[in-house]
Amino acid sequence: MLDSLKDIAIALTLAGLCALTAWMLRTRKQQILATVTELIQEAENAVQGSGLGADKKAKVIAQLEAMGIRVTSWLDRQIDKIVARLNEKSAWLANDAADMTADAVNEFTETGNGDDGE
Repeated sequence: MLDSLKDIAIALTLAGLCALTAWMLRTRKQQILATVTELIQEAENAVQGSGLGADKKAKVIAQLEAMGIRVTSWLDRQIDKIVARLNEKSAWLANDAADMTADAVNEFTETGNGDDGE
């Protein structure tokens, strides 16, 4: 009976250690992804112009390595995914702004406010 209680205690301890390790790894991954997102946004502001994605990515990777973060193939893919998501978000905002502008122009001209009274 005592041996089975020891086995249960050891199994529970190991399970707790595995859960703690998994939580720590997930938390670290989330911190790294948050840092990457911030660095991407900083690189976007620092390197102006379109078609300079490779330069921006190189800047992000250099900053990560300077922080002691090793850029693996997984992290490289995550950088690309974050950039794609930010690009989609920006495009969505630009489309909304264009739609709102078009709606405002249409509303303005339909109500006759654009006439000079002639």
